[in-house]
Amino acid sequence: MAGRTGERGTPPAGAGRAAEAFPGFAELAGGVLGKAVPLYLSMAAGVAGVLAAAAALGHAGTSSLAAYALTAAVFNPVLMAVQGALRGSMPFIAEAGGGELGPVVRDAAWLALSAGALGGLLVTAAPELAAAAGAAEAAAGAFGALPLLMGCALLAASLQSCATTLLVALGRSREAMRTGLVGTGLSVALVLALVPGAGPLPVLGTAGAGAGMLLGSAAAAATGHLLLRRAVAEEGGGSGPGRPDWRAVLRIARVGLPLGTTMLIKFGVLGLLVMAAAGAGAAEAAAHQITASLAGFAFLPATAAGQAAVPFMARAAAARGPRAARRPLLAGAAVALPAVALTAAATAAAAGPLLGALTPDPRVQGLVLSLLPLLLLLVLADAAQALPGMGLIAVKRTSPTLYSFALCYGALAAAAFPLAAAGGLAWLWTAFTAATAGLVAGQAAGFLRATGLR
Repeated sequence: MAGRTGERGTPPAGAGRAAEAFPGFAELAGGVLGKAVPLYLSMAAGVAGVLAAAAALGHAGTSSLAAYALTAAVFNPVLMAVQGALRGSMPFIAEAGGGELGPVVRDAAWLALSAGALGGLLVTAAPELAAAAGAAEAAAGAFGALPLLMGCALLAASLQSCATTLLVALGRSREAMRTGLVGTGLSVALVLALVPGAGPLPVLGTAGAGAGMLLGSAAAAATGHLLLRRAVAEEGGGSGPGRPDWRAVLRIARVGLPLGTTMLIKFGVLGLLVMAAAGAGAAEAAAHQITASLAGFAFLPATAAGQAAVPFMARAAAARGPRAARRPLLAGAAVALPAVALTAAATAAAAGPLLGALTPDPRVQGLVLSLLPLLLLLVLADAAQALPGMGLIAVKRTSPTLYSFALCYGALAAAAFPLAAAGGLAWLWTAFTAATAGLVAGQAAGFLRATGLR
């Protein structure tokens, strides 16, 4: 695809870009900001959907919110692992051209379908996994059809992730943003209508949340693949369905395996934190879920800026050696860290009225407010570790990220249940913040080591 251009007429990544004049710091920061904004809007919409579900279920009852949190504790790490594996398709898309695009799209879709189906089965077992962890009592029988519906939603979300990953690889971030907005908009509308039974609709509770997520993900998957087919057709290829080439599917999976494993470790341990909080009580489970959602929202600028900075770092490394990736990383940090600090401060300032919308339970509200100082520290540390992590992706050295997460989050997983039992959410979130600070050191050291040689 040597002749393909990305957004705003920029040429594709590769040898041609490596020969371009290296931009200055201000130009780098402006470029990162311009690419990050559409990604941020899509991510913010997704977090808004999570908060809408939490708000609807919080008003339906603390046990309903606990059931949702426990199911999400399985859903999120599985989906993140699938998304990490699907990122292995990006270099194949970058290398393909014209008629070669269709087979890559087809094989990535089969990987998403296979991994999504297996992951969906695991999500349906959320009540049993919660019981094994000693956390099912907090849900008080409120699971209902939620695990089955969210298992189906995971399959649809895997197909959606396939489409958005490939759209980003083709330089179509606006189409990826539209895909996310379609799914989130429909999901939020349905959750807010189905959970409380708006108008003539029956009260569905947790089943309504699951149904809303399923239908929203299915709509986003359909939209994304339609936009993807159009984009591939414009590149001279075809993306119609066909029989899989399982050897090609496995090649994609092998490239994405380190990232998928890191995602699984991260979100698997975050799921354990939910279960550890639930072991302390239903109010603790609900408060943990709300605080984690607020932290996720405040962290979004770092994720968006980090992903936007990856092409700049990769091109710099290809042109001038790995050490040249450091300046684009600093430009990404100059965009991300102030934005994260402002978002976190605004979130903390608005916590009072926001909590009234999320839950009527005063105990849950009090627990969340008590965690706000730790939330601010954690989000800033998480942003600081994310940027060098993205830099390691850019220079194709992802093993340090895997080792850092395995060490820091492994220790957090081992300590989570004893700490929650002994000191509740305060001790649990202190350990969470300390583990994230450890990631800052590990990721930074890994990036400096990987970029130390020309």
